[in-house]
Amino acid sequence: MTHQQQSLYALIREIRTSFNYLKALAGALHRGTGVNPSMRAIMECLHDGGLSTVPDIARRKAVSRQHVQNIMNALIESELAEPVDNPAHKRSSLFDLTGEGRATFTRIRQHEREPLRRLAAQIPNESIEQAVRVLKMLNRAIDAEVSRGDGDA
Repeated sequence: MTHQQQSLYALIREIRTSFNYLKALAGALHRGTGVNPSMRAIMECLHDGGLSTVPDIARRKAVSRQHVQNIMNALIESELAEPVDNPAHKRSSLFDLTGEGRATFTRIRQHEREPLRRLAAQIPNESIEQAVRVLKMLNRAIDAEVSRGDGDA
């Protein structure tokens, strides 16, 4: 491996570790809400992006439709999300947060404010902005690799 490839691999390992830490933090912060980290992620899509279909959310999150549908079913069962008629497509419902879903997500964001403030205080803003740029580039490059679909490792 070249030095650049080793550096990229180190970055990918750190992203995986960060993902696991974020999942654990979200689980701890939202214990007792009935919302797990996966549900929180889909609620965020609906809250910030408005009415969405399961395939739309799956594309934005870069996950399978089945994964999103399973989470959406849990949100509906918990009365945090609901289907809405989709005039553009009879077989693909739009989904939205219910009133309780919006209130729950507002409480979730409030619970996240202080830990987010503490985390932000430990990292210079310039570093955060650079990390966002790098991760956007990495995500585009990975998406292009996935789209190649040739299975060539």
